Amino acid sequence: SVFTGGGTWTKPSGVRFVHVQVTGGGGGASGHGESGGAGGYSERVIDVSGVSSVSVTVSGETGGTYYFGRGGNGASSSFGNYASASGGYGANRNNSHSGGLAGTGSGGNLNIYGGGGQPHHTRSSVGGEPYWGGGVAAGHPNGGNFSHNHQSHSTPGSGGAGGYFNGHRGSNGRPGLVVVTMFY
Repeated sequence: SVFTGGGTWTKPSGVRFVHVQVTGGGGGASGHGESGGAGGYSERVIDVSGVSSVSVTVSGETGGTYYFGRGGNGASSSFGNYASASGGYGANRNNSHSGGLAGTGSGGNLNIYGGGGQPHHTRSSVGGEPYWGGGVAAGHPNGGNFSHNHQSHSTPGSGGAGGYFNGHRGSNGRPGLVVVTMFY
């Protein structure tokens, strides 16, 4: 089962274990190079023989912004109380002209940080990369708001890519994801 939004996982008959993979949302980028941090990642194997359903929360997309603005912070995703992953910070949230810090996982058998965002004047900065792979494509002045216009072409939980010049908008942080693999 793949959750791209919140909901409830209901155990099918005969399932004994699940392997859960949780990714938090990515942080939004700013103009002039600052990119967002990626969401964290948590992975856990759970004995669900005594469980009938579990509430699932998935972070949505967060907004990018223009130069010197603060990109939106990614939100957390979770599989009940079993495993969760925090969102990446938006660009300029921790310090001016800094990339966003990455989120991290908690509660799992494996908990890792996503990739951090890049700083001011990096130009064509790619956002923080999550567990699942690469982020939003970087842009160039000839492409205008290229990164922002193509932000949906990236992996879940990736941080937004920074705008090339201060007149370009940084791309949004990508939504989180929860994957549940069932074993009978």
